[in-house]
Amino acid sequence: MFEKSEEMESLYQGCMQHYEADKIFHSSEFFNWGTQICIEELKQAKFQSAVERRWFIGHVMFEMFLDRVLVNHKKQVSHDFYDSLQLVNDQILNDFLKMNHARESEKLLHYFNHFRRVRYIINYSDNNLFVFSLSRVLVRAGLEGLSFYDKLILEESMSKLENGVFKDIYSLLLRLKQVFK
Repeated sequence: MFEKSEEMESLYQGCMQHYEADKIFHSSEFFNWGTQICIEELKQAKFQSAVERRWFIGHVMFEMFLDRVLVNHKKQVSHDFYDSLQLVNDQILNDFLKMNHARESEKLLHYFNHFRRVRYIINYSDNNLFVFSLSRVLVRAGLEGLSFYDKLILEESMSKLENGVFKDIYSLLLRLKQVFK
């Protein structure tokens, strides 16, 4: 079957750290605060189409917005992130996925390689690419993609948040850092 190795153990530990960080982050007052602000902004947005699950979009938008902040103000973090992903051996990752009974492991590996090749997060500083990426997440989650007009509305909403309540970037970064202390 599969041989346990240092690489497999490292992947396992990385997954566990990710789950733990997600649990801490998603239950934090900071995350709830930012998500609610995004949801309220989306509720006020005058989308052309019936945009469903605005609560879900607000959740994802806040997470992606924090990535955008890091890209814009701590650029090296995103480059280091993708450099570390390049170190992952495809065969070991595929074996790890199969060993842990991941459904559609080949498909997951394909998405992973696409993600690390395209380096989406690095492009979050570009408004169009940020909104495009958010729309792609919605499609992957089974929702309708945003129309061109609705992407413009979403871009306006992001700008409003960035120039308003999320304007103090360093305060946001400090609050994010405090979540993990």
